[in-house]
Amino acid sequence: MAPYTFLALGPASATADAAWLSHPMIKAICQFEGAAITGKRWGSRVLGIGFDALVLALKTLNPSVKGPYFATNPWIGAALRLTGRNDFVVTGIYAEPSSLSWKILRRLIGNAPVISMSESETGPWNADGGKAWCVLYGNSLGYPPRKHSDVFHIFVGGSSDRDPQAISALEEEVLASTTPVQLTIATGGPAGETRRGANVVTHPGYVSQKEFGELLCSASVVFLPLARGTRAAGHMVLVGAVESGIAVAVTPNEGMKEYVMEPGVVLCDPDLPILPQLRDLADATRDREADIRALWEERLSLDSYIGRIMALLEPVRA
Repeated sequence: MAPYTFLALGPASATADAAWLSHPMIKAICQFEGAAITGKRWGSRVLGIGFDALVLALKTLNPSVKGPYFATNPWIGAALRLTGRNDFVVTGIYAEPSSLSWKILRRLIGNAPVISMSESETGPWNADGGKAWCVLYGNSLGYPPRKHSDVFHIFVGGSSDRDPQAISALEEEVLASTTPVQLTIATGGPAGETRRGANVVTHPGYVSQKEFGELLCSASVVFLPLARGTRAAGHMVLVGAVESGIAVAVTPNEGMKEYVMEPGVVLCDPDLPILPQLRDLADATRDREADIRALWEERLSLDSYIGRIMALLEPVRA
């Protein structure tokens, strides 16, 4: 069986590249480093990722970039099909079955193997005649270890599939708190800050990945308020927090239920006050950074993710 050329969008990472290339089933890496950082172009994430994926797929027309291909985004697979490539595997679906995006991806990816990050995505794909398997996502983002502070600090980050009502409710609870709370909301909106007594809600605006990690690692707990649905979303924030030794509270979401695992990731009830639940989680995990990091290393690190994917690919292609 021929090894794969690894296809990715965005800036290269020497550490991640080395991890993938260390496996004999990955022979080379082809990357479009000029891809939009946020994924958006012309105000649209679908257009942005679609355009960037097409640019990357066109690079595979160079005779030196040989298949088969391992595409790290489903839109790369769709672009490969449009440029005449058929021998590929994709990771992720990231679309609700009823959406236009899902229908386009389903048509273009066809019977190519798909490695999703959630059983909630795998089921509908296979029910429609596709070939998908679920593999628990992992990554090694290199965020700093958790930094302890005397102030209770909650971090909310990312933008995909976030629940704005849950975030607004938490803001109100924080500003009304009788004990000091710091809340950082790094969801990409306008920068600003609101203070009420000793309580502070900060919106840092757009931040780089490095700045994102520095904000996250100073948190007592990370809150992941997800809109209900089947899309897999929030994985990068969750993995980064657990890598730093910080517990994550996530609202119920079909696309994330496989990732709820003690002691690092717990469910919270969005119908009850959020702030007390986050305080309880922070108190329960205050001295458990080593346990949370061990969970990351075993189940959510990049090495563990690569190992699971490669163990799956050989029988899939056989």
